[in-house]
Amino acid sequence: MVLFYAALHDRGPGEKNQDSMALHRMETRAGEVTMAAVCDGLGGEQCGELASGYLVERLSIWFYDELPESLKGGFSKSRIRRSLQRELFRTHGQLREYGLDRMLRCGTTMTLFLSVGNRYLLFSCGDSTVFSLRRGIKELILRDGDERGVKRCIGIGSFFPPHMSSGRIHGDSAFLLSSDGLLKKLKEGDIQRAMSPGLIKRREEAQRALSGLARAARSRGEKDDISALYLKCC
Repeated sequence: MVLFYAALHDRGPGEKNQDSMALHRMETRAGEVTMAAVCDGLGGEQCGELASGYLVERLSIWFYDELPESLKGGFSKSRIRRSLQRELFRTHGQLREYGLDRMLRCGTTMTLFLSVGNRYLLFSCGDSTVFSLRRGIKELILRDGDERGVKRCIGIGSFFPPHMSSGRIHGDSAFLLSSDGLLKKLKEGDIQRAMSPGLIKRREEAQRALSGLARAARSRGEKDDISALYLKCC
């Protein structure tokens, strides 16, 4: 289960932060369920902020309205994947239509962490990512690069199902979800040294460590918005 979390939402030099985040928890027949999501908007400040915020809103509604139905028969990766994919397909179409009507590019990347009891699922579209921090650091999902100058995302171009991976949560472990703003100037070793679960026992310590990573990225010239969620598990 998730013991505590810390969040970082650091705006770059633009007027608006195009990143959006969500964190929700509920009790179900399948056990405690937690959802965390980090979305990085694309297409300019106004459209990026709109796209990432709208996707987070739709994911939050899906979590409470649709996910419990997928869990009624117990934990099933395939049922959860199909349910989430339907929601992402609808949201992709809505954002794409909004952008086409206004001759705008309106999209967002997404990284989503979902834990059910001691199991987790990860879904990713774009270049946001998630790391496992336990005995070292490990990136758990595949990041998409640019395709002809366009990032694979929700809301722009063709719809592609998100990458998915799964695993089990072990004692004294942690997960870090992050937009690419935290990753371009930092190495995995920087993140491991700051966020190792063996060093972080309280939420306040995790919050200070995230803020320190953001300062380090800014000192190395990072201008992008920086958003991250740290989940400490037991």
